[in-house]
Amino acid sequence: MTVDEGENAGTDAAFDRIMESIGNDGPFQWRYNIIFNVIAVLFFAICVVNVLLVLAVPDHRCHIPVAGNETYNETADVYPMEINSRGENVPSSCEMYNASYVDRDTDYTPATNETATVACLYGYDYDRTYYDRTPVTEQDWVCDRELYGTNVFAIVRVSEVCGTFILGQLGDRIGRLPVYLFSIATAAVGRVLAIFSAHQYWLFALLAFIGSFSTNTSFQSPLIIAMEISKDANRAALSLWQLVGWTAGVCLAPLILWWMRDWSWFMVVTSLPCLLFYCFPRYAIESPRWLASQGRYGECLAQLRKIATVNGHPFELTEDQLKTLVPRPEREKTYGIASLFGGWHMSKLTCLLLLSWICNTIPTFTLFLLSLQMGGNPFLNNFWQGAVELPAYLLGQLCCDRIGRRFTNSGAFLAATLACLPVVALIHRAGTELYVTVLAIVVKFFVCITYFALYLQSVELYPTSLRQTGTSFGIIVSNVFGAAGPYIVYLGTSRDLRLPFVAMALIMLVGAISAIFLPETLHQKLPETMDEGRQFGRDQRFWTIPKRPTTTATARPIETELQELEKLHKFAS
Repeated sequence: MTVDEGENAGTDAAFDRIMESIGNDGPFQWRYNIIFNVIAVLFFAICVVNVLLVLAVPDHRCHIPVAGNETYNETADVYPMEINSRGENVPSSCEMYNASYVDRDTDYTPATNETATVACLYGYDYDRTYYDRTPVTEQDWVCDRELYGTNVFAIVRVSEVCGTFILGQLGDRIGRLPVYLFSIATAAVGRVLAIFSAHQYWLFALLAFIGSFSTNTSFQSPLIIAMEISKDANRAALSLWQLVGWTAGVCLAPLILWWMRDWSWFMVVTSLPCLLFYCFPRYAIESPRWLASQGRYGECLAQLRKIATVNGHPFELTEDQLKTLVPRPEREKTYGIASLFGGWHMSKLTCLLLLSWICNTIPTFTLFLLSLQMGGNPFLNNFWQGAVELPAYLLGQLCCDRIGRRFTNSGAFLAATLACLPVVALIHRAGTELYVTVLAIVVKFFVCITYFALYLQSVELYPTSLRQTGTSFGIIVSNVFGAAGPYIVYLGTSRDLRLPFVAMALIMLVGAISAIFLPETLHQKLPETMDEGRQFGRDQRFWTIPKRPTTTATARPIETELQELEKLHKFAS
């Protein structure tokens, strides 16, 4: 261990001891976690997906003006027949016969295949079974404007990329708390203002961009703060609790829209509650560990006192004592993203991780959008795709701890690939909607397992100085490619509904191959320095399942900082 590494380790150990003295598993931590990592994440998850839900395209046909109360039941006389994306011969959604329908009593000749067709001249009639009002039905974003919604989906993904890149760095520069407060404000304001802009498409798209800009940091910031004030043993549980909040939000959002049926009120009800989380100043703290790392010791003490007060522990440390115990550490010099490609082995690991991220993100977003177009009740389709995430994460955690991250990730990718094959075989057969929906949920189940394993691998493969940079870079790059998801869905809905599942199967097969060549991180000492990162996993055997190492109790010297801290806090257990 180098001198700098020893100093950093001593600093971290000293701060951990301070947190133990004021309580690192007390009422403050659990209340903070419930408020900001469960309830707030639930509300924010609903806000994230609300704009995607209201852009679903319901079944539609050309509107036919008629005299009095007359209606047309003979659709073959009105609409030309065409093959839809499911391979069914159905009346056209976007064309009508070029004939007069105002008065059928005089000079009426039934339309035939030779009759000329035209685009819808009088607007559209929409299936109101599930939706009363959406921006699609209000502004007729169908047929020649069907790409309007698809483009918004892609803009949302680009916005998430830009927000992760900019706000992720700001979180390390100006702090986690201001970035979090900015995130929830932009999300709520962007979504609510979008209600009044649907008639101006590009303004609506801009507001969708603003509302999605802070998607990732609104989850990352409170989780990082929670991890930095909690004991190590609780950190995995904190991630799982946040996933519970996310899953609950994703499941509730379609049910709320199903109940309300009107997109304007739905956007208000699911966006404005995010602002409620400005109302917890006692618990909305900045990370004291981050403040100490920036040399802002006075502010750090203020946050530590908040935690100590709620946890019922006395705290009498002065700023000078804190500065002595936790000196501002010297960090290993890195070059940001460029360091992820430092040397052949590190470059190979980065490329394999990026490929796995891409192969996970595209199917995730594609399946979400497809759930709105799969037939049957779109809200229940979306609900079940969200509900399946929690058991998938639980199974993912179990498998990752038993057989390792590498085999879990690659095996789940392969299982998801195989689950796509019967969908391709069944989707054009009449009466198979339920089977197709269930199989799509199975695909989503395995994709969620790959996400859990992949996130662990990204955190554990990179050295400490690159851990957050490497994980954020993977998310950014995958979101760039994830923008292809809406166009894959559009290809399916406008051409053949089998094509998205064929594309996803091929993509996830690539993911299975890339994941199997990553080194195993279970029960491995994680790399701390750049040199350790460049060597990590080089000597691993390919087919070995890691075994838990035997631990032996060894006496460890008590460092000077910890001795001084013990004298200052004799009350600590």
